[in-house]
Amino acid sequence: MIGTRRFAGTATVVLAIAVAASVAAGFDLVKDRAAVVLDDLAQLAAGLYATGCCWWTARRGTGPDRRWRVAMGLGTFGWSVGMALWTWYQVVEDRAVPSPSPADAGYLSIVPCAFVALLVIGNHRRSDSSDALLDHRSRSARVVLLLDGLIVVGSLFALTWTTALGGLVAAGNPSTAAFLVAVAYPVTDLALLVVVVVLSADRNVVLRPQLRLLGLGLAGLAASDLAFAYLVSVQAPEVPPLANAGFVLGPALIALAALAPTPSATGGPARNRRSWQWAYLLMPYVPLLVCTVLVLRRTVIGEVRPLDAVEIGCGFTVFVAVILRQLVTIVDNARLVLMLRESERVLEHQAHHDPLTGLANRAVFERRLDEALARHHDGGTPFGLLFVDLDDFKAVNDVSGHAHGDALLERVAQRLRGCVRDTDVVARLGGDEFGVLVEGVAEPERVAFRVLDSLGDEISASVGVVICAERDPETTAASVLKCADKAMYEAKRDGGRGLVIHP
Repeated sequence: MIGTRRFAGTATVVLAIAVAASVAAGFDLVKDRAAVVLDDLAQLAAGLYATGCCWWTARRGTGPDRRWRVAMGLGTFGWSVGMALWTWYQVVEDRAVPSPSPADAGYLSIVPCAFVALLVIGNHRRSDSSDALLDHRSRSARVVLLLDGLIVVGSLFALTWTTALGGLVAAGNPSTAAFLVAVAYPVTDLALLVVVVVLSADRNVVLRPQLRLLGLGLAGLAASDLAFAYLVSVQAPEVPPLANAGFVLGPALIALAALAPTPSATGGPARNRRSWQWAYLLMPYVPLLVCTVLVLRRTVIGEVRPLDAVEIGCGFTVFVAVILRQLVTIVDNARLVLMLRESERVLEHQAHHDPLTGLANRAVFERRLDEALARHHDGGTPFGLLFVDLDDFKAVNDVSGHAHGDALLERVAQRLRGCVRDTDVVARLGGDEFGVLVEGVAEPERVAFRVLDSLGDEISASVGVVICAERDPETTAASVLKCADKAMYEAKRDGGRGLVIHP
């Protein structure tokens, strides 16, 4: 693990050397046997460099950050041993490498180690779950992940079979062991890439830069494995060095994954995370598009060999998986729309109601008062306004605590609601102040007496009442509230536990 600026410089140098070695061996800058020696030594050096970087940085890491590096170091070490054996056959003994050979065991040892490293990275997750779109761990989200993996597996397997594995089968290789070894490379590579894709769906993976670089390194190895299998399937006389570029770039990228700075567990910038979300959402369709283009190409050029049973079965499986994924997505989107509407309803309710008592808040009460006053001016509809204030409520909080005071306010709200009709408005105006608005009632003061009776001896309150029965163009909502507040204070001056009707 190194600093960000130093890592950028190191990455540039490492990738430049890897690309230069591949170009020199692949484009005849170094020819004949020298090209083979350069190619083999570059692969061996890249593998040993990846091993050293993994184990060197593991000494300074802790927890999962250390464990994945140890596991990946073991994998690249085994791969380097296989590369050393391959180099011995080609460079020292100057003979063709047998298939299978001990080198294959070394190469394939990277598979279980990489699998362990990926699982360690995937299990190291931050606790934040703010990304509801991709971090939703519902059953439908798990089904979508499974179908995405199936689409990727099916598409890449069809591509691998069409370009390499099918040719191996058609070639009729007499050695079963050789065939199994040749097939093992692309199949295991495919399995590792699918694990990378599935882990990329989890937005809470902490070691995301390491996951990306490790995935790119494994993809490089997979590309050269696939190229090697294809060349074997067409019985090519030799493997050109350029086809081995992934064997140089892959370990180099794994080394950079080990050297990459460990990100914080609090999450990256929202912009980067949104960009990666779109990349993930489109990811399952990229290999599907490649396979579709390949099939169309074969159809257009009129290739003689028809689709075999494996290609047909694989294509049908991928098609069904795509349809199921779309159906699950449609159902999930419909569920999300319902959840969004319910959230909007809850937010709207919270914006217009007191969170403690559930009564309407002051803004709603004033709006309803304006509407009642407009009806009163237009059609003469009478209304009454009650301003209720609890007596000595501060002493309740000071002596019994705020929890007891909150419980008292909730009881007052329930009793006020029980004294009026559903069409009337009961609101908490602030603190221990409540407002009651009743329309179309001949004697609103009766509601005030009912309120006092409901509160009883347990709860002492003062009530100011304003009755608007006759039209007065000068009356406004502010003046009505002011009159009700004045009447309430007159009731308090009279000793509380009573009501005063504003004249």
